[in-house]
Amino acid sequence: MQYSAFAIVVLFALSGLSKAEQSYTVKNEAVECFSGDVQTIYHCELKLVGRQRLINGTISLNEDMTSQHYTFQVEVFTSPLGDDQFRLLPMGVPRTGVCEGLRDLYTKEVQPSIIQGEHTNFPFVPEEGLCPIPKGEYYIKNLDFDTASLPNQIPRGIIKSVVKFFKDGVNIGGYVIRMLVEDRE
Repeated sequence: MQYSAFAIVVLFALSGLSKAEQSYTVKNEAVECFSGDVQTIYHCELKLVGRQRLINGTISLNEDMTSQHYTFQVEVFTSPLGDDQFRLLPMGVPRTGVCEGLRDLYTKEVQPSIIQGEHTNFPFVPEEGLCPIPKGEYYIKNLDFDTASLPNQIPRGIIKSVVKFFKDGVNIGGYVIRMLVEDRE
C-alpha cells in the first residue's frame, strides 16, 4: 500500500530548495487509480474520506516485485489557479527501480508519516531497503502525510503527482494524487 505514498515523494524532490517554516497548508484534493496498457499484477483502489480528506484503500500485488522487472516514475504538474490547466514541473522521479525507490525515497520521506499496523499492513522498510517487494494485498487507512519537511518554495495552487508503474517497460497502471497548496492564513 506504500506505493501510493510515492506520489508525495515527488514533492520532496524540491528538497534541494532552502527550507523554512511553512507558510502554506496542504490538503488532499483527489486520488485516483488507473489501469495500465495490459492486464497486470498490480491493482489499486484508493479514495479520500472525511473532512480531513484522508487516504484509504488497497493496493494488491499478485507477484513479488524486483527492480529487475519493475520500475516506477513520477511526474509532477502544477495548476497555480486551480483551473485544471496543468503544466509539467521540472522535477519528479525519473524511471527508477522499485526496490531503489523504496530504499532511497520511501524510507526517508514517506515512511515517517505511516504507522505500521495503524495506517498500513505493508512491511516496515529498513534503511537498507526491502527487495523483493512481497506480493500481497496492502491497505492504507486514514493516512495524512506529514508535510513538515517540504520546502517553503513549493508552488501554490493544485499540485498533481502522476505515479506510473512498469513491468519490463510496459505501463501496468498507477495513480494520481492531487493536492491543494494554499498560503497559511
